[in-house]
Amino acid sequence: MIAAFRARIIQLATSDSLSARAAQSGVWVAVGFVGQRGLQFISNLILTRLLFPEAFGIMALATVFLVGLAMFSDIGLKPAIIRDPRSREDHFLNTAWTIQIVRGFGIFVAGGLLAYPASIIYGEPILLPLLVVMSSTAAIAGFQTVGLATSERDLDFFKPTLVALSGQIISIIALVTLAWYWRSVWALAGGNVIGAIATVIVGHFVLNSHKHRIWFDKDSAQSIVRFGRWIMVSTIVTFLGGEGLRAVQAGFLTLSEFGVLSIAYMIAVIATDLPTKLTGTIGLPALVEAYRSGPERMARVLLQMRKRVLTIAIPMAVFVALISVPLIELLYDERYHDAGRYVTFLTLSNAISVVFAGYTAALLAMGQSRSYLHVTSFLAASRIVGLVVGFAISGITGMLLGIGLGNLATLGFVWAIPSIRSLASKWLDLLAVAIATGPIFLVLLIQ
Repeated sequence: MIAAFRARIIQLATSDSLSARAAQSGVWVAVGFVGQRGLQFISNLILTRLLFPEAFGIMALATVFLVGLAMFSDIGLKPAIIRDPRSREDHFLNTAWTIQIVRGFGIFVAGGLLAYPASIIYGEPILLPLLVVMSSTAAIAGFQTVGLATSERDLDFFKPTLVALSGQIISIIALVTLAWYWRSVWALAGGNVIGAIATVIVGHFVLNSHKHRIWFDKDSAQSIVRFGRWIMVSTIVTFLGGEGLRAVQAGFLTLSEFGVLSIAYMIAVIATDLPTKLTGTIGLPALVEAYRSGPERMARVLLQMRKRVLTIAIPMAVFVALISVPLIELLYDERYHDAGRYVTFLTLSNAISVVFAGYTAALLAMGQSRSYLHVTSFLAASRIVGLVVGFAISGITGMLLGIGLGNLATLGFVWAIPSIRSLASKWLDLLAVAIATGPIFLVLLIQ
C-alpha cells in the first residue's frame, strides 16, 4: 500500500495530465492558503491587543466601500485571460494590463469622490481621509503583472503563491510596526498601502516572463468586454450579496459590534475559504480545459472536483463551528468574546455556499455568464431578505442565520438551471448540507 501511494505521488508530481497538474496546483494553493491565513490570524491576535474594536469596525467599513468599487468595475479580466484562446498573444495581455491600470485609477478617483458622502451617511468624519488613502491601493494594484492570471490559466500556482505570501509578510510587518507606534486605525490603512506596493513589486520580479507595456488592441478589448459584460453585472450583484451585506450590517450595529463581527468573519472563512479558492482558481481552468474536450468529460471532472472540495470543506466547517466559542475565549480578551458565537453561524452559512460553488464555476466554464448573473442575483436578494428579516426577529443571531437560509435557497435555485440539471449531484449536495448543519444546530440548541 505504501509503495502504491508513493508511486501515485511520484506520478502526480511528474505527469503533465490535467488531473496531475490540478493536484500539483492544489498543493500550492493549500500552502498559500495555510500560510496567508496563519499569518493573518497571528497578526490579528497582535493587533487586537494594540487597537480597539472600533478601529476594526471603521476599517471594515472602509474596506466594504473599496471592495464595492472594485467589484462594480470588475469586467472579468482574469476569467477572460484564463478562457480566451488568444491570451498567449502579447497584444492581448498588454491590452488587458492597460485596461487593468485604467480601472485601478478609476477606482481611486471614485473612492475619493465617495469618501465625503460615506462619512456623512455613517456619521464618521474619519472615513473621509481614510477612504482617500485606502483608495490609492486600487491605483497601485492596477500595475500588478498579468502573469498572475496566466499562471492560473496554466495551472501553475507556485509563483503566485510566493507573490501573495511575500506581499502579506511585508504588509503584516508594516501593520504591526505602525500599530505599535500610532495605536490608531491609520496603522491599518498605512500597512495596507505598503502591502499593495510590495505585492506589485514582488509580482513583477517573480513573474517576469511577459514584457508589459501600455497597449490597446481593439479586437482584444472587445473580446474582453464582450465576455466580461455579464461578469461585471454579476460581480456587482455578488457585492450586494457579499461585502454589501456588511454595509447593511454596519447600519444596524454600533462600530464596536461591527468590529467584533469583522473578527468573526475573518475566522469563519478559515473553514471554507480554501475549498472555495480551489474551486475558483483550479476548478475554473480545469473545467474550461475539460469542456473543450467534451461536455461528458466536464461532467466527470466537475463531480470529482466537487467530491474532493466537499470532503475538505464540510469536516472543516463542523470542526471550526464546534471549537469557535472556546477558541475565541482562549485567544482574545473579553471585548471580542461575542465573536465566538458569530463564527458558529457564519461557518454554517459559508459551508452551504461551498456546496453550489462548483456549479457556478461550471457555468463560467461553459461561457454561460448570463446564467451566472441569475444565480448571483438570486443569492444577493435572498441573503439581503434573510439578513433584514432575521435581524428584526432575533438581532445579530437572526441576521446571520437568515444569510445561511438565503444560501440554502440559492442551492435549490441552481438545481433548476437547465444546463446544471444534468450535472447536479443532489444526493451529494443534500448529504453535505445535512452533515454541516446537523452538528451545528445541535451546538446552537445546547447554547
